[in-house]
Amino acid sequence: MKVTDISSLLSRRTAVIVVNMPHGEPYHGTASSLVLAIDVGTTYSGVSYCVLEPGKVPEVLSVIRYPGQEGEYKVRDTKIPSVLYYDEDGEVRAVGAEAVSAGTMIQAEEEEWTRGVQAKGERLPRICIDKSVVQIFADYLAYIFKCATDYISDSHSVGRQILESGTEIVFILSHPNGWSGSQQSKMQRAAILAGLIPDSEAGRATIHFVSEGEACLHFCIINGLAGELIQAGNRIMIVDAGGGTVDLSTYKIDSPICRSPARFYVYQHSSRHVSRMQLENSRFGNEEFIYSMLESFESDAKPTFRDPTKTSYVKFGGPRDTDEKCGIKRGVLSLSGTEMLQFFRPSIDAIQRAIQKQLELSGGQVSAVLLVGGFAGSPFLRSQLRDYARRNNLVLFFPEYQTAKAVAEGALWFHLDHFVSARIAKHIYGTDCCRKFNISLPDHLKRAHKRFAQVDGNLVVPDAFTKIISRGTLVTEEQEFRASFSWERSVCRSHIDASIMSYHGSEEDPRWADEESDMFSTLCHVHADVPPMFWISRKGLYGDYFQAHCDVILLFGLTELKAQLCWKENGQEKRPVDRIKQTELLTYEHTEVLQH
Repeated sequence: MKVTDISSLLSRRTAVIVVNMPHGEPYHGTASSLVLAIDVGTTYSGVSYCVLEPGKVPEVLSVIRYPGQEGEYKVRDTKIPSVLYYDEDGEVRAVGAEAVSAGTMIQAEEEEWTRGVQAKGERLPRICIDKSVVQIFADYLAYIFKCATDYISDSHSVGRQILESGTEIVFILSHPNGWSGSQQSKMQRAAILAGLIPDSEAGRATIHFVSEGEACLHFCIINGLAGELIQAGNRIMIVDAGGGTVDLSTYKIDSPICRSPARFYVYQHSSRHVSRMQLENSRFGNEEFIYSMLESFESDAKPTFRDPTKTSYVKFGGPRDTDEKCGIKRGVLSLSGTEMLQFFRPSIDAIQRAIQKQLELSGGQVSAVLLVGGFAGSPFLRSQLRDYARRNNLVLFFPEYQTAKAVAEGALWFHLDHFVSARIAKHIYGTDCCRKFNISLPDHLKRAHKRFAQVDGNLVVPDAFTKIISRGTLVTEEQEFRASFSWERSVCRSHIDASIMSYHGSEEDPRWADEESDMFSTLCHVHADVPPMFWISRKGLYGDYFQAHCDVILLFGLTELKAQLCWKENGQEKRPVDRIKQTELLTYEHTEVLQH
């Protein structure tokens, strides 16, 4: 079965996903292992995990206990706030639920701690410590990883054995739809700094990436949200409404057309409103009270609001906390239905506009809209989208259970069941090289000033580009693409290398990397150490030199582009273990499916 992405907003090219529906098959490995999926969100983050045991059907579970949330048996406890506090020395002082406790906030204010990452109701904070975003991300990863391993050790006997044995853990990190090589490279570096993986080729091989959009797709398929809709010809739109952002992805089953991921931020209108109220002249106008109001709004008033004709209440204080001019009585802030409607309306309107845009890009043919994510549980959001769906003849489905953990669980299913087995290359891929100078060719004559003599005596022109994979090529997990090249050296060396490049422009057969240079990107450098017999002695215009012939091989794999060099020794093909010196991490950026 093929699930195809619809209508790319940036480049309308084809992308195909071949989906093998899960059958609950047992794990066929010979040893137990652990897979962790970490979803670091804008406002909340979470972890799902799977202990793979030989002969047993894999089960995806979630970490549901974090420090600072003990004793609270709420669904949202599958996630923790994406917040850190640093002291003036740049040391982590509090993270997650502990960072938003009343005691921590008082201590933070007294000791002038700096908050890193984002808290509910806030824009991204100004970082006042000498730490990069990658280092802050690493600190957060280290914390959430420790929380996960502590929980697994306490709740899963086999999981504890795996952790105590030192067996390598496989990590799946989710990221926004628009992120690609550059951002993934930084996430990988953060994982190394956090101690999740060692800084080695083997360590980097244990970390994988998936977009939030595709993770949600897998979650919906596994949990039956798509149901009978996963049939040839149907189009499905998934609306992932989170606490801070909303992502939309539209898919078509079976025939290849494009996909449209869309993301926008859910602005915190409640925060703006509370700040604008006449609290400046009230003792409740300080940051501590406002934050408590926002906490209560997010946890109680927002998820229960359903009727704009009724008053909502935000409990934040005690019996002595009263200021009737501000609508505060006995520690409770009253918000009219009109005020609540003002908080919701901008986000709902933005979601509806985004859905409408998706409909236009897909020709108006969408079989169903599936609503997932933490915000999906809002009864008012559901009622508004239900009315919108009726007006536009759309079928809208809501989950009957919590889908706030859709990304983390979906990321695990993405890894476990290998739904995606084929993709269509988004760009053109190849390598730079030199071409033998031919004065009769206009392209060569234009570059005559760049020509130079190689060790064999031939004049060559640099900055040529050789295509290895054409745009639009359907690539499967183990399929190889290759091109043959020769290397000339004045002395016999053991080291050869090549640059792997992608072309993003409109030409179908680009020949020169110095034309439309902004359309070419160097993805990585692949190298190999070869034996002396690899080099063949030749005679040239300037005397003896050495020549070698080698193939550059590209494999898309399941999630990452791999590059290799291979050669022949005594008629036998030889190639080193995959070695990629990365300028960018090559995950997903090579396919249309996850490009924002």
